[in-house]
Amino acid sequence: MASVRERVELLEKNQPKQERAKRTYEAILTAAAELLVEVGVERISTNIVAERAGITVPALYRYFPNKYAVLNALGAACMDKQNAVFQQWFDNHLEQSDPHLLLDDIYGLLKRTYDVTREQVGGLEVVQALRAVEPLRDVRLASHRLVSRQFATIAAAFLGRSADELVMTQARLTIDSGYAIVEMAMEGQSLSAESILREGARMIQLYWQGILRAD
Repeated sequence: MASVRERVELLEKNQPKQERAKRTYEAILTAAAELLVEVGVERISTNIVAERAGITVPALYRYFPNKYAVLNALGAACMDKQNAVFQQWFDNHLEQSDPHLLLDDIYGLLKRTYDVTREQVGGLEVVQALRAVEPLRDVRLASHRLVSRQFATIAAAFLGRSADELVMTQARLTIDSGYAIVEMAMEGQSLSAESILREGARMIQLYWQGILRAD
């Protein structure tokens, strides 16, 4: 039997080119994000997304084959924004020779990632869906692998080593921890986001200080 991931089509059918089509496409994503917050990922459907977007269901199907493809597009957009924050941080620190300057800015990286995720409608719910919904997990994993490879490049340069399996493991642990810290901060339960981000940054700093001392 095929797996859920194999059965579900996640790619958009068409990329809009004309302005009217682009507006329809964006209306679908906005409606899906709002409904994700209101009703949750299990109850969301193409019918209610189309109704909220003010279009017919066949019009929605011109762009997306199912609800998972809509959520996939939302998730990809969120991850692209998060990755752009990391890319800017990466570019700013690539030429620096002191790894402690990089470690000093871990909080800044986490805070900027937190900010761009919160700015997206349904940002927390999108991130949670990427983690919880089987057909969408590959989007999250592919993004984490990409950022981990970039981080490993920085780490290897500072350590004077190649980006070997150990460095890749350390980078992946760091990146996955960073995303978990940001998600925890967004959940906003009994702990303040600021405290979570700062303590999370300190945890990552201590981890890498230990790695630098060992090398």
